[in-house]
Amino acid sequence: MLIVPVFNKTDTKIPYICIVLILINIFVYFFIQSGDSQIQQRAYSYYETSRLIDIELSAYRNYLNEKGSDIPKEALSDDRAYRQLMTRMFSDKEFHTLLTDNRVIQSSQPEFKEWREKRDNFENIEHQTVIYRYGYSPQRGNYIGLFTNTFLHGGIMHLLGNMVFLWFVGAILEKAIGAGLFIPLYCVTGICASGLFGIAYPQSPGPLVGASGAIAGMMGAYGVIFNLRKIRVFWSLGFYFNYAHIPAISLFPVWMVNEIFQLYTAKNSNVAYMAHIGGLLSGLFIGIGYRFARKSRIDSLFHQEEKANELEMLLGSGLEKVLKLDLQKAREDFRRVLEIEPQNHSAIRQLFAIDKTTPESEQFHKSAHRLLHSIPNDHPDDYLKVFEEYRTITKKPQVPINILERLTYCYLTARDFKKASPCLATMIKRVPENVKIPGFLMALARGYRQANKQEQAGECYRLLAAKYSTTLEGMEAVEYLKSS
Repeated sequence: MLIVPVFNKTDTKIPYICIVLILINIFVYFFIQSGDSQIQQRAYSYYETSRLIDIELSAYRNYLNEKGSDIPKEALSDDRAYRQLMTRMFSDKEFHTLLTDNRVIQSSQPEFKEWREKRDNFENIEHQTVIYRYGYSPQRGNYIGLFTNTFLHGGIMHLLGNMVFLWFVGAILEKAIGAGLFIPLYCVTGICASGLFGIAYPQSPGPLVGASGAIAGMMGAYGVIFNLRKIRVFWSLGFYFNYAHIPAISLFPVWMVNEIFQLYTAKNSNVAYMAHIGGLLSGLFIGIGYRFARKSRIDSLFHQEEKANELEMLLGSGLEKVLKLDLQKAREDFRRVLEIEPQNHSAIRQLFAIDKTTPESEQFHKSAHRLLHSIPNDHPDDYLKVFEEYRTITKKPQVPINILERLTYCYLTARDFKKASPCLATMIKRVPENVKIPGFLMALARGYRQANKQEQAGECYRLLAAKYSTTLEGMEAVEYLKSS
């Protein structure tokens, strides 16, 4: 079962530290670890060509038979049975521990010297990898690996999965607690995760690698920091997925039970579930302290999130009611959206669409005006499109001066002088003292001149000279008329 918290994009702060951690993990995998695959290929090439694999497979067969299995000797010569036995041997952690401890092939056996020499050569090659040197091995006690292993990964899918979870959980946590507390959370929970793994499996040769312990720590902190607040989560059972709103703290027991269940059921898995449990527990305790240290910041973040969730819910509810033609109830939902966010363009647009059913009502004119006011100034084409729709639907469009002023500007910007001219004429008639009129007249005059319509341009210049001679545009018009 997969459960991932999802926050709406209500906060514009960029989680720089989370992004840096992701980039560090990616850099380490693709550049620092880049030579590991060649070293491993060389090691396993030696493993096969030296016939070390035959010695150990034979020992593994004897080991299984001593434990009650019945593996015939022919299994070592049959190609299919040979590969099955080899796969089984590589995944048998108990056998590997006994083997490297000289308890499978013992010093009293005749093949011990040859096997030990080849095994040492193989391990000398394999131990040159970055993963071996900086991954955590409880058996070797390389304590620097408690920290460095959180930046190493065993494969591209291992890296990809961890980075996706780091982003979903880490980005919102950094916004909630701040960069200064986010870095210690990643590092300390990563070390605690590795530490519990070492306590539980002191003889494990490892190496333990991956950021998942630290990410589990963030998940533990996540539940405590956001506590009873309802958060949006994406969940999947593999064959079915959906979204839900649940208290954040409820995620902790779900994640913990899942890790414990996997620990006792996934016997041959390479996933370090004990490390995940260590991360979850350490994150839980650290999160308790962080919750009190960053209370006001967390409250502020959730206020934005709760507002976004309510808006999303109301918009969705309103659209469903529109589809059912329950327009009055839909209108109420969109009205509530505008109470929360007065400039919500989606709600304004939907109200306009609803009120189109009564084109001569006062409500329709108000909805049209609100929609026009909500369109940004740098979208003149959208503004003209909405206005043309409004004018087409109603017999008597109401055009207050602020809309008339912007219409004139938009038509001039679109070089539609035919429509700009009557708008400007109406402005001059209704508010001749408007300070934007001289600029509009000059723009219209120049437009006409460029379109080779000298007569219309001359009318604009004469009007400027007659009524607005004290403005810069009026003085320019006077000079133009004198020269022409």
